[in-house]
Amino acid sequence: GIVQAIIDALIPPYTKILTPFLDWVGSSIPPGPKCMQTRTIVNLQKGGTAPYVLGLMYYYNNFSLASYTYLSLHGTYGIVWLLKDRIFPDPNWSKNITVPSWIASFVAVLGPYWYFAYSTVSNFKEVTPPMVCAAVSVHTLGVVMMMASDCQKFYTLKHKKGLIADGWFARCRNTNYLGEMMLYGTYAYLSQDKISWYILFYVWGTLFMTNMINKEISLRKKPGYAEYAARSGFIIPNLLSASAKQ
Repeated sequence: GIVQAIIDALIPPYTKILTPFLDWVGSSIPPGPKCMQTRTIVNLQKGGTAPYVLGLMYYYNNFSLASYTYLSLHGTYGIVWLLKDRIFPDPNWSKNITVPSWIASFVAVLGPYWYFAYSTVSNFKEVTPPMVCAAVSVHTLGVVMMMASDCQKFYTLKHKKGLIADGWFARCRNTNYLGEMMLYGTYAYLSQDKISWYILFYVWGTLFMTNMINKEISLRKKPGYAEYAARSGFIIPNLLSASAKQ
């Protein structure tokens, strides 16, 4: 199909250029040694989001509905992430990296995420009840999709390696990334700032897409991939497929 053709066209540049570059930035920027874990800076940013947003609210004396809604959504997600790291951690975050790469992880991705809150609070953005309703609804679905699919993947691979083609992955091969895109999309939505969306498109187009492309390459090597790919979507769930293991 068209989607598979697009993926095939993207594989060379992503595997030959972006993957080695992101691996270098994310783990090996000199000088060494590799003495820090990625998870520490990720957890500091996630767990520090609520205090950061509260600090912005007090600094700008902005306790509006928009500010509190943002604090509730992004702050709670930070707590959820810490629980996730404690209960079913991603082994990729436990790899040792150099101090410059540890800092680069914040500067290149994690830090820019905090722009959404800054824009929302400092610019005194206003939201309507329908906007809050939409943000809370999409955010809730996104968090559930990310948490549930990552949990399924963690415990499934813990007991049996191979293709995961049922449950949360029955109709979408990247349910976890879709959920994360949905929840971060609500932060940009609340900020009502095009720069927030530029940041998301930059992260999604580089980091997220690189990870999904590499995952797709790995899936293609597993028995049953052809049938699975025919009934599942790369990032958008294939709800029209007649058969999918549940």
